[in-house]
Amino acid sequence: MEKLQTWATEAGHTLLELAFAWLLAHPVVSSVIAGATSPEQVYANTAAANWTLSAQDRDEVTKLIL
Repeated sequence: MEKLQTWATEAGHTLLELAFAWLLAHPVVSSVIAGATSPEQVYANTAAANWTLSAQDRDEVTKLIL
């Protein structure tokens, strides 16, 4: 988690934004379903979908996960 947090922070994003971007960077993923219990969480989820990872970035993040 620390490596992912560092990677996201260095890219100027949150860990939530990285999670959404990584999922959406896979061609087989057509949408991400996320719950929210507050307006702030809805806003964060919406903002997270605005970051598009390149294939190279996606692969780099995948290596951090494995």
